[in-house]
Amino acid sequence: MRPSRPARLAALAGLGLIAALTGGPAVWNPLGHPAEPGRLPGSPTPAAAAERPATNLLVNPGFELPLPGHAWMPAGWDTSVSGLASVFFGRDTFLVHGGRYAISVANLSTLVPMAHNWSQSFVIDRSWWGKDAVLSIWTRSNGLLGRAFVREAIYRDTLSKMAKLWGVSRDRAGDSLNIKALDDPWLELGWKSDYFVEPETDWVHRQLRLHITPATNFLRVSCGINGTGQVVFDDASLVLERAQPPPPLPPHVNLIQDPGFEGDGSAWEYSLPPYEGIRVERHTTLAHSGKACMRYEDTGMGVNPAATGVCQPILNRNLGGKHFRLTAWLKTDSLEGTANVAMFFKSPQGSKNIVPKLYSGTMDWTQIGLEGDSPPDTYEAWVWCMYESPARGHIYFDDCSFEVMGPAKKPATPRPSSRPSAAKKRSTAP
Repeated sequence: MRPSRPARLAALAGLGLIAALTGGPAVWNPLGHPAEPGRLPGSPTPAAAAERPATNLLVNPGFELPLPGHAWMPAGWDTSVSGLASVFFGRDTFLVHGGRYAISVANLSTLVPMAHNWSQSFVIDRSWWGKDAVLSIWTRSNGLLGRAFVREAIYRDTLSKMAKLWGVSRDRAGDSLNIKALDDPWLELGWKSDYFVEPETDWVHRQLRLHITPATNFLRVSCGINGTGQVVFDDASLVLERAQPPPPLPPHVNLIQDPGFEGDGSAWEYSLPPYEGIRVERHTTLAHSGKACMRYEDTGMGVNPAATGVCQPILNRNLGGKHFRLTAWLKTDSLEGTANVAMFFKSPQGSKNIVPKLYSGTMDWTQIGLEGDSPPDTYEAWVWCMYESPARGHIYFDDCSFEVMGPAKKPATPRPSSRPSAAKKRSTAP
């Protein structure tokens, strides 16, 4: 990922901005322990505060309040921008779960693959660190063909944070801070999605829980569609709760959900650039085992290189300091680019990836793999079955596995040289 520039920020914005970026100085309680920012000594502890009713952090969670001066936009919410005439966002009274209004997004074409969505963002206070953000919302599908989703994502993203505080665009914030695109300190540190594919449903309650990683400062929640049809959303809430313990990570157990793609694909993220002629979909004709595999098709009509395929985030606070192995079965047909598996480890220090071996041309089913160590403070791992688009050809993946093999391997200690050093030679010279 791109490195941060704290020194430049300090020089440009001064101590006041740095205090805003870090959440201000710590407050110490009478026992000498740091208290949460904004909490005076002697005030209730976090455990006592957690017993109070949770506060819904969303603005206009039931979509009842209109944006002043706008015909249909609800206050507090934003929409993605695609420039396509095939997508429609609305707020109306036709189908509602509670109150008078609900919001919807409808799409008529997938010629250009995009995730059209409603969203709301927050600047994360340091008191949120170590807690779980629980998002819940009611959804209703109407003629859905493809995938719809509800999502939470957290970042260390100075530009988005300051853009929200200043009420300007992200590009404008970058100009004000003199942070160029190549210096952007953006880092994703938590990602949780709930995909659903049922074409027609009544109202369904959906809930996500995402741990707020220390060092993050920006949270975005979204709901939308990646396909055709209509999805309606109503009565959302976002609350902070005491963190649940992370699940165990036993060795030699596959951590990937739906590793053979036998399900409906909702356990995986589909990552596609907005290029015509790209398809990422389940395929039931040429599977390596079972009934299905993943099939990618590319006509080579894109512009800039982009990682394309399916990926899955593994979130666990115990990921750090372990040795992992990622394997998958790969088949290629006339691929003019390269395909591979990849794994990325995310920590407050940045993103670490293991250099993979690349495959191209035509190849029958072959098991490929990758091994590497996670940094000690890893909070999230991403596993990918990918190729680099644009690249003409067909790619197939099946039977993936991501396992803990044991503790991280210790770096090799350099062996002392048996030859005398140059300094010693000089000291013994006549």
